[in-house]
Amino acid sequence: MRLTAVVVALLLLVGCASTVVDTTDQATIARYDAFKSGNVVLPMGTLEAAEWTINRQAAYNLLGAGRWRELADLIQRKGINNDLNWYYLGRAAEGLGHVELARTYYQRSIDRSKSEKYSHRCQGTVISMCDGFDFPDVTQARLASLQAAAPADPVSPPTAAGTDQLLRTGTGFIVDTAGMVVTNYHVVQSCGAVSFLLAAETSSDATVVASDPVNDLALLRLSKGAKSAAVFQDPEKLRAGDDVIVFGFPLLGQLASTGNLTRGSVSALSGLRDDARYFQMSAPIQLGNSGGPVLNKSGRVTGIVTYKLNAARELKTTGDISQNVNFSLKASVLRAFLDSNGATYARADGAASLSAADVGNEAAKFTGIVGCYKSQHSDSNLARRGGTSTD
Repeated sequence: MRLTAVVVALLLLVGCASTVVDTTDQATIARYDAFKSGNVVLPMGTLEAAEWTINRQAAYNLLGAGRWRELADLIQRKGINNDLNWYYLGRAAEGLGHVELARTYYQRSIDRSKSEKYSHRCQGTVISMCDGFDFPDVTQARLASLQAAAPADPVSPPTAAGTDQLLRTGTGFIVDTAGMVVTNYHVVQSCGAVSFLLAAETSSDATVVASDPVNDLALLRLSKGAKSAAVFQDPEKLRAGDDVIVFGFPLLGQLASTGNLTRGSVSALSGLRDDARYFQMSAPIQLGNSGGPVLNKSGRVTGIVTYKLNAARELKTTGDISQNVNFSLKASVLRAFLDSNGATYARADGAASLSAADVGNEAAKFTGIVGCYKSQHSDSNLARRGGTSTD
């Protein structure tokens, strides 16, 4: 028993120390070359499964920290041939800006999810082997977010050389017909180029003119003006229980490219850990909703979609999956950002109550798709929050 305990302790120490990548080591270089070429071969066996049990927490921590190369290296050394580890490789490739490679690894994850013999799903006694992720749904969502140009090619790549690789998409909305658009900072962070597209119009190049990483906001200037702009609720009348409507472009390439409308209510007037900048809402949001407007029944802007509760992390912490726990930055914070950067915007009281369909029709006139393109020489590091961003 003592010998077994010592062996286990040593294995744990090895596992904890094994996340550092020595970029001068020839074996490490060879693994990275295999990773970038898509020629990764993951083992499958009793020994590997036992070793992965020891190292899986380290992999989850590397994912949370955005340490992509270290994650890829650990998976190649300690992972096993299941959907979780191919998903981790996809996340690593996506984080490093290798979009096509990420698609390849995500597809392998989906393929493994179809295997009854080897796949470890988030069900029953094997829940610990998938780290709280729901396969294949989570992989399909990531894959769909990378396939934003299909099937209708909604975001035209900019013409600038070396910046035509679509990295991600989000949502933004026009606040001034002169061509000013607001979105989340994490949507446009580290982008080589940015575009904005309204339904039934051609894509317009955009320039990031101001950003606020603390409040996760960015202001874009379009290369041309716009016909419609959002109107902010003034005075603000936000209360718990009020109905809200979200309009945006989630899971682009999988869901409707004309935009998606969801309804819900204000659940609380603060965010995580009582952060007064945000309010909590039950309106469902997905990847790609980030930066979209949150509207009241009069069609007035009351906030901007920012993030959702990290369900995988909550599952690990509490053993339960939270549903429809989503957060919006309050309009007051957004307006302060616009004011500080000299942006003009309309504001009015919304006395008349409209149907959700009418609110959605109006929102479609000023809400569009923000495309982020990867520069060949820039790094991709998404902003990390207490929850999960929805870009």
